[in-house]
Amino acid sequence: HRRRIDKVLDPEFLADLSAWPLDELRRRQAECLEIETEVSYVRRMTQARIDILEAEIDRRASGGSIGDLIAALPEILADEGPRAPVEKSRLTHRLAPSMDIEWKRGRERLITDDTLAKLPNLDDDELQSTLRELGQLEQQVSQQRRQLHQVIDRMEADLAARHKVGQA
Repeated sequence: HRRRIDKVLDPEFLADLSAWPLDELRRRQAECLEIETEVSYVRRMTQARIDILEAEIDRRASGGSIGDLIAALPEILADEGPRAPVEKSRLTHRLAPSMDIEWKRGRERLITDDTLAKLPNLDDDELQSTLRELGQLEQQVSQQRRQLHQVIDRMEADLAARHKVGQA
């Protein structure tokens, strides 16, 4: 059973793009946008967890209390961090995926598990291991997102070309 993202990122997915009926193009584009929402959500959740775990490492190093970490959460989660220039950024059509989505793909379990609830009880090795896994997940979904944007861009270019000649 292949994942939807694997199907969409397969070079064969866009084979004969210009020959697709308009309804097929729009259906596939909608599917890609839905997948992009899911990937972006996983990426945002992963980045937030990385920020929280890094703050926990800092809290432990400074001798702060768990209350200090909790009090700092709004600041931790509001961190702007490095961002792409506005002209290169994308806003997903929906900010969160469907609540019906099943997270059975691999490391995504890291954003749905109880790590944050048991954070004070994790030893330093577990904390570092989880942080490494989250970093790998963030790299993986960021790469998938970039590849997915390339697919979406090709579909949008084809749609624009069809509009230009009155086919859409």
